[in-house]
Amino acid sequence: MMQVLSRVRGALWLGGTLLVLLLVPVTGCGDGDSLASSGNPPGDSIPPIDSTPTDTTTPPPPVDTTTPPPPVDTTTPPPPDTTGGPGPTDCPPVTPSTTAPVHVGLPFGPNHSPRMGDPPFTLNQITALTPSCLLEDLEAARRANVQVFISFTGNEQYLRDANGFSLTKWKQRVDRFRGIDITPYIADGTILAHFIMDEPNDLTNWSGHVVSREDIEEIARYSKSIWPTITTMIRAWPDYLDGFQWKSLDAVWFHYIEQRGPIEPFLEKHLANARALGLNIVGGLNVLNGGSKNSGIPGKSATKNGMNADELRTWGGKFLDQPGLCAFLLWEYKSDYFARPEIRAALNDLAAKARAYPKQSCKRT
Repeated sequence: MMQVLSRVRGALWLGGTLLVLLLVPVTGCGDGDSLASSGNPPGDSIPPIDSTPTDTTTPPPPVDTTTPPPPVDTTTPPPPDTTGGPGPTDCPPVTPSTTAPVHVGLPFGPNHSPRMGDPPFTLNQITALTPSCLLEDLEAARRANVQVFISFTGNEQYLRDANGFSLTKWKQRVDRFRGIDITPYIADGTILAHFIMDEPNDLTNWSGHVVSREDIEEIARYSKSIWPTITTMIRAWPDYLDGFQWKSLDAVWFHYIEQRGPIEPFLEKHLANARALGLNIVGGLNVLNGGSKNSGIPGKSATKNGMNADELRTWGGKFLDQPGLCAFLLWEYKSDYFARPEIRAALNDLAAKARAYPKQSCKRT
């Protein structure tokens, strides 16, 4: 099993989760559940001017003309940006495997996982950081029989300006990979889909604006103009995509959180909306922040809770009972959460259901 190094982030899938990387996450997505829908402080008063006459008989002190040493910077430097900025450039040439990958059932796993093929997972979400290392990471996935959602653009900070989403910036980020032949990895299913955007409706992602459906369709079209056989996927609530005739977008990803209410009406609503749009469905759970307040597991965010083993089995089982899914992504990888024995046991149970699930392409026919 090949190890994906610092290019692979530990998200995903949905909540994700990502992405994330080459893995990274994609994701701008905050804590993964925002699909749910100042002035300066006053300064001190200026003291009165001292109008006492200046004593001109006392000469001023001599001016110190020596150069003082620079102040010591005691601040902690920020962590490196691994969500889509420059990545490593020293990757060796790739020797493609001569053994075709074997993909069984429904792709299932967390996004941003640092390891490819960590049992029982068969799905990951990755973010391509540099063209020079892309093939190495795809080859790692192929050899581990793992399928991936791939982002070529990274964090939303690279895709926006003061007016919101920038179509020009998005295309420039994708264009960096035009010269890389990823067709074999698309053909053998290693690349499950191009993850073109995360949460187009989230105002915090896009400078206080939302991304138009026309722009979403355009970036999906642009992706296929470079890689004609690639599948395109977005994370959004299906009803945000309503009222538009999609031609180039293939699939929509959304995941369940307990704050959205009982899972049965949640599934009924969103699955029906996605099917009405003609889009294939990537399901999932927000395992780190989507648990109930009584789950007993702290969330990734201070005010949220992770899903416990019973919640994973119940909610994940109900989602995996639905027909027509093409993948199932867990938002997102966190080592101490996934290392809990009871969580691992529950995920093994869900993975067994995923292996028995009828295989379906995420690409529209």
